[in-house]
Amino acid sequence: MKSFFATLLCGTALVSCAPTMIVPPETTSPPMAVTMTPVHRAANGMIVAHAGLMGWGAASAALPAGAQAIILEGDPTKAELFTLRLKFPNNYVLPPHSHSAWEHITVISGVLHLGMGDQFSMANATELRAGSFAAMPSGMRHFVHAAGETVVQLHGMGPWTVTYVNRADDPRNR
Repeated sequence: MKSFFATLLCGTALVSCAPTMIVPPETTSPPMAVTMTPVHRAANGMIVAHAGLMGWGAASAALPAGAQAIILEGDPTKAELFTLRLKFPNNYVLPPHSHSAWEHITVISGVLHLGMGDQFSMANATELRAGSFAAMPSGMRHFVHAAGETVVQLHGMGPWTVTYVNRADDPRNR
């Protein structure tokens, strides 16, 4: 019995000390071409966005003038996941509003003041710095203010709409 355990112990030691052979898995899709386009969508579904090359454009007409946007993934107007980035200039204000679906915000750079309620009030706003995150359910009324140029990443499930508390604040009505 002792010799059985000794043999088992020696065999285990030899196996664990032996060099490991790594066999790469078979791939069924061609390798992804390396590109430096702002948002690259590979045939296998992978999406890569290169930070320094993102082409900002005017944000949706639902937002006050001055905001810029880039859609990284999906379409916010359709029933699908989407990810977009918004760039706000210094002192940009987004008046009290709500959304038709959950909103998930990550502050990438700058400072975003986020407040809840029907009235814009910096006294009721929370300061969110780079790396901060907030999530709000559909229908939650809130407002934002950017202190300095601020970039946020927003993601959620569409269709995603903006409804202003005060219709006069809606730039689409002007």
